[in-house]
Amino acid sequence: MTTIIDVAKRAGVSKTSVSRYLNGKNDGHMSEKTKERIIQAIKELDYQPNSIARSLKQKSTNVIGLVVNDMSNLFFLEIIKGIETELKNSGYNLLICNSDTNIERELECLKMLEKRQIDGVILIGMNMPVTHIEKIHTEFPIVLMEREPGKTELDSVRIDNKVGAYAAVSHLIERGHTRIAHIAGPSIAAMAVERKEAYIQCMKDHGLKTLPQYIVSGNYKLESGYDGMQALMALEEKPTAVFCANDYMAMGALRFLMEHGYRVPQDVALVGYDDIVVSKMVTTPLTTVRQPVKELAGMAARLLIERIENKESREQKGQTVIMQSELVIRASS
Repeated sequence: MTTIIDVAKRAGVSKTSVSRYLNGKNDGHMSEKTKERIIQAIKELDYQPNSIARSLKQKSTNVIGLVVNDMSNLFFLEIIKGIETELKNSGYNLLICNSDTNIERELECLKMLEKRQIDGVILIGMNMPVTHIEKIHTEFPIVLMEREPGKTELDSVRIDNKVGAYAAVSHLIERGHTRIAHIAGPSIAAMAVERKEAYIQCMKDHGLKTLPQYIVSGNYKLESGYDGMQALMALEEKPTAVFCANDYMAMGALRFLMEHGYRVPQDVALVGYDDIVVSKMVTTPLTTVRQPVKELAGMAARLLIERIENKESREQKGQTVIMQSELVIRASS
């Protein structure tokens, strides 16, 4: 493996001169002939600078860490794509860590990223209490996505989950439904809790009862939507409409209904959340809550880059950006 010493010997210069050239610190310290000899030696030896070692010396790696709680979820994949595009345009690379909706794993990811000397972190759909982050005392800036910052000074970019979920349930009530059930996301997930709370509040505001048996727990996966709908349709008094905490569970619920001869929306109306790409491609296109994914991703990336590149901004209080969702009405309701 070719080293900086080999380059120095081939060019007939000191190791320090090669180092200065590689780090862009040659102005006023090096003649054009010396530069040309170093460039020629690098070409001849096919020398590849150790970017990690250089970045450690410069205290910057141009790498952003990303912790996401479910890499199998298309919604999160769309966010990652948007973040990566924004970062690439600004000269940053992305290092992704999947926490698999596990708080301990989230902490492990943060500690691992800190050891990698990354410049900053974006946390998507984090489940741990936000106060835990401050206790870790990370030196890099952090931006939260789809999570309230609480009393911390962290930047946050999110959708108002309660407003979106409230609109979804209101839509079903406007369609004349009174027996509305909810297939909730995992209780550990802050977004799922907010959507469940909005469902309960909307029912209450419209004078409708929230029956305990009408709320079943899921895990954001297709199978849990299928199982949840199976449990609901086994009830003596079946619901006529179901609000699902995400599109995956809504599609699982739709599959159960179709397999068992129920008509959608005539027998049971369905509403999901997220508007992932396939939600409009299923046999009965899903009514769902659309989130501005590109805008969310772009804003989170830009906020983080500002914190990294502007030292003065690190002393400023965290910003909270709240974007609005949109109810997309399709055939399932």
